[in-house]
Amino acid sequence: MNETFRLEQAVQTLDAIVTAMEGEVQLGHHGFAKAFNNDKYELFLVKDDGSTITPQQADLKQLEDAIYQWRDEHMQFFQKILGAMM
Repeated sequence: MNETFRLEQAVQTLDAIVTAMEGEVQLGHHGFAKAFNNDKYELFLVKDDGSTITPQQADLKQLEDAIYQWRDEHMQFFQKILGAMM
């Protein structure tokens, strides 16, 4: 799978999770403390060191792993989010 497509898919999935969690989700995995939307609904990540980046600036593998880890810990909620995205 092409890296641009994977990044787009990861960003859309993370955005759906953050939106469903009313603008902020605690990640706590793979170098990311949390993800949030600002007042303009732009998506950002807070790294464990406290710095804030856009998902496009993140290491794709770490971002995917953080999303997968969150999914594994919240499977029922994640399935509801996916259902709403379809």
